[in-house]
Amino acid sequence: MEPPLTLQTQLEQLWLKQKPFVAFCLPQSNEVQLYFQQDNTLHKTTRLNDSGFALAPFDPETPTYFIPNTLQKSFPIPKAQQQFPSEIPLAETQQEKTAFVQLVQKAVHTISSGSFKKLVVSRKIEHQTSKSPVVVFMDLLRAYNGTMVYLWSHPKGGCWLGASPEKFLKKMEEGVQTEALAGTQVYHSSKKIVWKQKEIDEQELVAEQIRQDLKPFFTSEETKEHPPRTIRAGNLVHRSSLFELPKFQQPLHLLAKALHPTPAVGGIPKVKAVEFIKKEEGYDRSFYTGYFGPVSKNEAHLFVNLRCASYESGKFRLYVGAGITSESQPEKEWEETQRKARTIAKVL
Repeated sequence: MEPPLTLQTQLEQLWLKQKPFVAFCLPQSNEVQLYFQQDNTLHKTTRLNDSGFALAPFDPETPTYFIPNTLQKSFPIPKAQQQFPSEIPLAETQQEKTAFVQLVQKAVHTISSGSFKKLVVSRKIEHQTSKSPVVVFMDLLRAYNGTMVYLWSHPKGGCWLGASPEKFLKKMEEGVQTEALAGTQVYHSSKKIVWKQKEIDEQELVAEQIRQDLKPFFTSEETKEHPPRTIRAGNLVHRSSLFELPKFQQPLHLLAKALHPTPAVGGIPKVKAVEFIKKEEGYDRSFYTGYFGPVSKNEAHLFVNLRCASYESGKFRLYVGAGITSESQPEKEWEETQRKARTIAKVL
């Protein structure tokens, strides 16, 4: 009798055969779940109540992809056996830096003129490596057990992977949770985290918009908002407040539609911010800053697609952004995106 396949061997076989699959590990879990298909049908979902794994794009008008959990396996999480470098040189040009600094300047000017309260602008980074997405996913599992780590591969839907620190929507029998996350600092074990007023204000803007988005569904008495706290994701920390809500009786996609994209990835006002991003960023975000995760009729664990990368033709494309307010300094926002990029880059 042959021994059972290891997680890495199973993923490599699916990858070589170009079969659709998604592997993921929920934060603090000791198990990796694998959903896969034997055919190449590209499933789409609108209601988030089928059993499987959803991958939703940033643009709310674009379809959400879906891999059913009809075929599934689970594996123990691999043990951390190696150290990863803390600093990774990113092959970026002065031209790329100038373009992003100018984008931030434009966002600051637009905010200062009164058109927006906040904007989140982003950029992409090309990174060549000999590692396959499967190997990078295995390293992400070892490096970031406290985040939602995933690898999605579909011959018709692309390849994406990441380690997201941000909860979008969690649905359980007893109720629903969502999160307002903003602000980024480098983690130092010997240093106390002190949040600057700009970061406090930025996170409060996200929380206030979420309060407004929840009002059509829950009363203020039903909405339990926890005070902001600091959460760690690898070498970075963020400021976050958790919203706990009662059991949601309506279809989950209605709540997801009301919340997405949150000001943590888009801006305020929401619709105008999406229009600004599409016009000014100069590239298609695709699934970056969308949301993803396992869903079923009674349960959902959805996360914002941050600290992620796509893969095509032997090249990874990393995606990073920064929250901009009237107080933002373009040079510092550039540096923040570099810190965020290293989350993924250090395992490439």
